[in-house]
Formats: sequence, structure tokens, C-alpha cells
Amino acid sequence: MGEVLARNLFSGRFDGPVMPVHASLPAVRGVLAFRSIAELPVVPDLAVIAAEAEAVPDVVSELGARGCRMAIVLTAGFDNGEAAVGRRLAESARAAGVRIVGPACLGVIVPKIGMNATYAHGEPKQGDVALIAQSGSLVSILLDSPAGRDTGFSVVASLGDMTEVDFGDVLDFLVLDPNSRSVLLAVDRIADARRFMSAARLLARVKPVIVFDAGREGGRSDAVDVATIPRDQVYDAAFRRAGMLPVPLLSDLVAAAGTLATATRVRGNRIAIVCNGGGIGRVTMQMWQRTGGAAAHLSETTREALDKVLPPGWGRRNPVNIFADALADRFRQTLTTLFQDETTDIILVIVCPTAIGDTLAAVQAIVETLPPRSRQMPLLSVAWLDEATRAEATAIFAAQRVAVHPSVRWAVTTFAHLLTYQRNQEMLIETPASVPDLFSCDARRAEAAISGALAQGREWLERAEAEAVLAAYDLPLLESRRAATAAEAVSIADALGYPVALRVRTEAVVDESAIGGIALDLEDADAVRAAAHRIERRVHELRPDLVTGGFLVAPLVGKGDAHALRLSIAADPTFGPVIRFGQGGNRMGQTTDDAIGLPPLNLALARMLMSETRLWWELQEAGDHPPAALDELALAIVRLSQIATDLPQVQEVDINPLLADADGVAALSVRIRIAPVEGGAASRLAIRPYPVELEKTIITRKGKQLLLRPIRPEDEPALQAFVRQMQPEDVRMRFFAPLKEIDHRFAARLSQIDYDREMALVAIDPEADGTSIWGVMRISADASGASAEYAGSVRSDLKGQGLGRLLMEEILDCAKRRGISEVWGEVLAENQGMLVLARKLGFRLDRDPEDPSVIHVIKTLAEG
Repeated sequence: MGEVLARNLFSGRFDGPVMPVHASLPAVRGVLAFRSIAELPVVPDLAVIAAEAEAVPDVVSELGARGCRMAIVLTAGFDNGEAAVGRRLAESARAAGVRIVGPACLGVIVPKIGMNATYAHGEPKQGDVALIAQSGSLVSILLDSPAGRDTGFSVVASLGDMTEVDFGDVLDFLVLDPNSRSVLLAVDRIADARRFMSAARLLARVKPVIVFDAGREGGRSDAVDVATIPRDQVYDAAFRRAGMLPVPLLSDLVAAAGTLATATRVRGNRIAIVCNGGGIGRVTMQMWQRTGGAAAHLSETTREALDKVLPPGWGRRNPVNIFADALADRFRQTLTTLFQDETTDIILVIVCPTAIGDTLAAVQAIVETLPPRSRQMPLLSVAWLDEATRAEATAIFAAQRVAVHPSVRWAVTTFAHLLTYQRNQEMLIETPASVPDLFSCDARRAEAAISGALAQGREWLERAEAEAVLAAYDLPLLESRRAATAAEAVSIADALGYPVALRVRTEAVVDESAIGGIALDLEDADAVRAAAHRIERRVHELRPDLVTGGFLVAPLVGKGDAHALRLSIAADPTFGPVIRFGQGGNRMGQTTDDAIGLPPLNLALARMLMSETRLWWELQEAGDHPPAALDELALAIVRLSQIATDLPQVQEVDINPLLADADGVAALSVRIRIAPVEGGAASRLAIRPYPVELEKTIITRKGKQLLLRPIRPEDEPALQAFVRQMQPEDVRMRFFAPLKEIDHRFAARLSQIDYDREMALVAIDPEADGTSIWGVMRISADASGASAEYAGSVRSDLKGQGLGRLLMEEILDCAKRRGISEVWGEVLAENQGMLVLARKLGFRLDRDPEDPSVIHVIKTLAEG
């Protein structure tokens, strides 16, 4: 390993000093070696360690003593019977103040500076794609693949065992790395879910991130046991929630990067294919349509223009066959026409090898047709199938940021990924409906039911207790009547009216659906009688030990055509509680159609969760059932999410079936598993929930009472109205630019914040139904959480009431409680009001030496 590492370091283009340290060799690859770290003539910026595992902790201690603060440990074996050495390495790194990448990693490559600190067998091209993985073998496979050889990289890093540096650290770095335009991740495991989610959400807002779950188990849940959700479902849900694009295959990882990094926003999924061969065009179009894409229906104007430049037999259809004898001018004229076609969202040019046409001349012709980059123009991509000229063609296209694919399959796959990524990004910034008073919850009532069960040492709530928890969160339940026998069940059903639901009655906590203990949509007495006997027989077969007490009969008047769904909370060891939505009732287990979401969820995210299932189309209009009340169903998901957020003792909730129809939703059966826990409710969530504890009343200098609370995603319209009500000069002071208003994307960024790293406090007029914002003050912490930037403003017509100072004092207090040691901001020199306030609050004022119009204001806080 050391020999290959030395070869890579010395044979590269790195022009800084590389200083070998070796106890016995006088030189390494002809370069003078030093016998110890202490003898190094300068303090190294980076150490790369390939020593034996037992020696590595001492090496790290020596590096710290020499002043080195960063090391890559290639050595493996720390978690293979060497746990004590692994602990000693972590302790040495902390004590020495050395950040560790690894151990058991391939290393790090930075092509721009020619640094190859790995034992890989080759070096990638320089470019703007960052590749980060734990596994060194996966990195090697990706770099050696056809797509990997064609892709240029800004940084390649293998993190190995992640003793000290993990994905969160690297993602935070990549947010500000100007050399990386897109990011590829291959994830085996996540060490700190909340840190990962915060860093990933921030990175995915500014750069495309494609991720492959390298630790996925494969397969899907059997839809019976709520506690066993495959990790690939949970990880993919987390990736989507962060705004990243999960891909199912390793080969998709690099293939998707080029298109995501070079594409402007695509208008839709209508594709026009241009090819110098008819057969390949038709096959590609079929592949595209199987992914859900559509063929562009070329306008008559476009067809007439193409008639003038193409041979008569081109067919006047899409795909556009320009024939094997196409020279550069035919490519140029065809593409120039298609770029003007309003029915086309994507243009794929397929270039096959031919002995007649000049494929390389076509490259320049294609490049010359490129219009100025605009969101209104179709996206252009190329599938270059001529292997003899692909490398040369790819280099020319890359300079113009045109994605090139070595096969049509990869082209189709990456287009599908692009549209999925774009759709996910748009859904994540969708403004949710306002929910402050949408439902009430009584957490104390729920906690009382739970605490009583915990005091008795029980793991499962009794039926009445579980139903009390649902009632405390406004989750409606169907009332059931007891029947001791099948005959009594028929009498009760006759009295209630048909249809009815029948389920086994037992004091034991069981999933009735899993043991055949539920029957739905029973239309008459004969159906009830037959179902009762069937339930008795089936339950006895599957659970002969189960003590039963007859049946429970529930009226389904008006719900005979209801959708039978399942809504659950399960605990994931990495991401904490997750919400599961899918098929329930009698159809449960017949399909594997469910979706996973991470709480907290709002209405927009709840609808996004439902849309990820095949059930979605049935719930809207299709199938054998009438459409469901989707808003009520989404609200039920939000209510369950609130249970996961508020009640840390709740480990599992299984509502099955949840009946949904046009009138609303109602639960027929529920199970809840509990356990004693330490720490607050929010600590177990991968995404920090809305901090309700920060809500309070403040009073302005003129005696006006305002509600001060953290900003919420549904505040976006009020925030836009707030900016519109500000004077142009005040807007310029706040945003350092003249703005008439803030658009949806910018407003979503300001209102949909990560409460773990950011905080924005809004002052709301309670007499205006929460829609009138008087002032906003926010902080945004750096990755370490030690320093935070502040910014804020008060509505122009409401100045002079001391609101600015109130907001500043509250945000500083919030920063102090979070352990932030420094708050800073940038203020225009002409903004005397803010500068005076900063002085009064103890900020230090420093003029920017590079821009005298900007003043840096800095306040050091006492330790939190």
C-alpha cells in the first residue's frame, strides 16, 4: 500500500513538498526520507498514513505535536478484531487535535492540484463532479467504469470507517467548494443522522446530489410487521427528504451526474430524438416511454421547416431520422429548427458510427446550434455511439457543458433521473397549507395513558389506552360494539345497519389483519355470520394460544366503498421514528405498495408521501372506489407525525385499517408499543422539529402585543407580503440589492429552514389571523455551530416601536442558549439605524477593507 501511495503522490502534478517518513529507508522513490515526524523541516498540511494498525495512534499523536491538523489513514483492521486499537486511534485524534479521514479508506484525490493521496491504480480526469464514498472498492469501480473515465472530478474521497470525519463534514465542505458543481455519494452507513440531514439539505439546495445506498439489503417489507422496514426504504426516504436523488444501481451514479450538473431546468418530459439511423431512434423512444416519458408531437411549423432540410423519406415524425449520410450541415439545420419547437422539452441526439457521414464534424455543428442558456429552451444531450471518436467528441461537448452518454440506455436513465430530481426539488419547496389551528392535540392526555402503562412495566398499550392516544391527536376512531357470539354479531349488525366491519375481540395486543381477524364491507346477515365463523377458524389456526372474547362490530354506514389503508410509526436505528403509509385491511400483504417519510411532516410532505405509492391514483379517482378526501388523509398523516414528534415513549403505532372515503378518515384498529426513554422528544428525530418552546408574547414600545415565534413553511405568503410592504430603500438595506419582491423559490428558502442550524423569529400581529408579519430576525450557524450570521428587518411603516431591538435581543438569547459563541453580520455603512443598534447591543464594528461600503459587526457571546 505504501509503495503504490508513494508512486501516486510523486508521479502526479502536485507541486508542493511531499515529505516521506520511514524508519529505515533513506529514500522513497528517489526522494530523501525522514526518520521521524519530528524531523520534518516544515509543518505538513496533510499526513497520509500507511503504517500498521498498532502504530497509527502513536503516529497521530506525533503529528499533533508537530502541528499537523489533518490526516488520511489508509490502514485497515481497526474494526476486525482490533477494537481496542480503534478506540485508541479516536482518543489520540481528539487529544492531538487531528482530523482523521478513515481509517480503512482508499484515500483522497484532488485532480485540480494533482494530488493523488490514494493507492488507486489510476487517476481521474479533472472536472467539477465530487465523488464521496465509504468503500474504496466502490470508488475504484466507479472510476474505472466507462462513465467514470469520461467524467471529470473535482475531488474523490473514500471515508472508510469514519472514525472522525463523516459524510456530514464532507457535505458541509462541498457546499462552499467552488470547484464542485455536482456531488455523487455512495453511502454504506450514516453515523449521525441529524448532522447528515442538515448538511445534505443545505448542499442539495445549491448543487445536485445523487446518492447510491451501498448498504441496501434489497427486497421490500412483507407489509405485516410494522417494526421491520428494510433500511433501503428508510434511507431512500431520507435522501429524498434532503432533496437528493437516490438511484437504484451503482452504474446510475456517475451516469446521472453529467446531466444533472449541466442541465438547466427542463420544461417537461416531452422528448425529440434526432438520430442518423431510424432503428435506434425507435428503440430509444420506446425505452423513454416505458419510463413514463412522452414523445414530443412536433408542430406543423417544425415539420415544414424540417421538410426543407431533410431528405423526402424522413417520415415527418419523431424520432427525426436524418440518415446515415448526414453531414455537419444537416445536424446543424435540424437542431436549429428543433430548438424553436414549443412542443419539445428535451432533445436527444444519437450519433451512430457511419462510413458515410463525418461524425466529428457533426460535433462542432451541434455545438454551434446551442442557444444562449435559458430555462425556456429544450435541454440538449448526446448519446455518442461511435467508440472510435467518443473521447474527442466528449472533450468538445464537455467544454460547452453538454452531457454525453456512451449508450442510449444511459441517456434515457439519466433523463428519467433528471425529471425525478426536479420533481422532488419542486415538491420539497411546495408551500404547505396553514396548519396552526387545523387540529388540536392534547399531549398530556396521551402521556397519561402511556405513563400508566409504563408504570406497570407493559410494552403494549391496552386497546382503550391506544384509542385514547389517537383521540388526543384528533385521529377519529370508529366506535365498535361487543358481540359474544356470531349470532349476537348478526343482531348488532342488523341494528346498526349495513355494511359493517367485524373483528376478533381479545385483550391481547395483536395485529388482527395478520391473523385473519378482520372482515370489512359485510353487506348482510349471512355475510356477518360467515365472516364470524371464518375469523374463529382462522384465528384458531394461526394463534391457538390466543384467548378471544367474541367479536367487535363497527358500522360502516357511508364507508362501504372506503379505501382500507395502513398508517404506522416504526423506529429505525439510524433515523429514529419514521412514518409508513400503504395498503391495509384485507388487501394487506397482497401487494408491497407503501412509502416511508421522516417526521416532522406538513401537509405538502404528507401528500408527497402518498404520491410515492401506486395507491395514489386509486385514492384520487381510479379503481373500484370513489375518490378519498385527500386533505383529510394528509391531515391524518400529519397528526400521526405529531405523535412521533411529541411522544418519545411511543416506539410503534399501527393503525390498520384506516378507512378513507370522500367524507374523511376513521381508524378501525390501532396498536401502540411503548418503552421508557431518556432525553427529550426532539432528540430522537433526524430532522429537528418546530421549536414550539420559543413561542412567546412580546410588547412593543407603544404597547402592542405581538406573537413571537419561529418561522414556519406555511409563512411563505406572509413573508412575501412583508417584503412588498417594505420601502425600496429598506429592502436594499436588508438584501444588498434592489428587489420589488421575493419569488417563490427565494421565499421558500427563507421560510423552510433547518431548525438545527438556523433560526428565524417572526413577530406576528395576532389580530390578523397570523398573516401579518411585523418583523423578522434570523441566524444561520456554520457547520461547527460556533459562529452564526444574523440578518433581519422590520416593516417600514412600523419602525420606531423598538421592535428591531426586541427581535435582536431574542435572537441573541436564542444563539446563546444553543452554545453559539459568536454572532456576526454585514451591514451597509449607510444603514445607520442598524449600526447604532449594534453598538448598543455590544457589537464590535469593523469596516471591510475590500469594500468600504460594508461594515462587519461582531458580538462575542458568553459560553452557552
